[in-house]
Amino acid sequence: MTKVQYAIDGNPGKKWKVTSYMGWRIHPVHKDKRHHNGTDIWASAEPCWIEAPYAGKVVAIGNNPAGFGNSVTLMHKIKGEWYTTLYAHMADGSIKVKMGQKIEAGHPIGKMGSTGMSTGKHLHWELHKGKQHVWSATGQGYIEPVKFFTRLIEWEKSIATAPVEAKPEDPVLPTPTHDEAGAATAEASLTEVTTPVVKKPTANK
Repeated sequence: MTKVQYAIDGNPGKKWKVTSYMGWRIHPVHKDKRHHNGTDIWASAEPCWIEAPYAGKVVAIGNNPAGFGNSVTLMHKIKGEWYTTLYAHMADGSIKVKMGQKIEAGHPIGKMGSTGMSTGKHLHWELHKGKQHVWSATGQGYIEPVKFFTRLIEWEKSIATAPVEAKPEDPVLPTPTHDEAGAATAEASLTEVTTPVVKKPTANK
């Protein structure tokens, strides 16, 4: 079972695109400089389902016509640390979670929409360190979610490729000498380990 993914299924640049990263920007409605505490994502699919990127618990469900519109906040424990994620501007009537509900990665949260203070269909995705999702005018405590979950996905994939247990019959590599000759020996040993041995058929007598 996958333990981590993006908030929208599929790879960035293909199924969905980032239209505005977290950071200082000119606000699209107010037209002044403000800190954007999250990252905006757009996808052409209709409907476009927003999914939990990691196992967690629903800690807030909001409906603010002057702000985030329909929104959901989740709390996660990731590698021993607490984080919250927020998903905003979802379509009316599309939210599929309830307060206090525990969900796994991939669980549908709601559909991408344009409710609240929005200039078009998109997902506003926030990631905050700690158990409380506290708003900040300067981005204090916030982390760029796409880059964070990209690294987490890469880490999960690297762990998945590690051997579960070393066996006595596994190949034995030579003792390293840490010099040019040793490097050549190690390279030759790696070739022997990774290259399958193909036995030539024996001619029938």
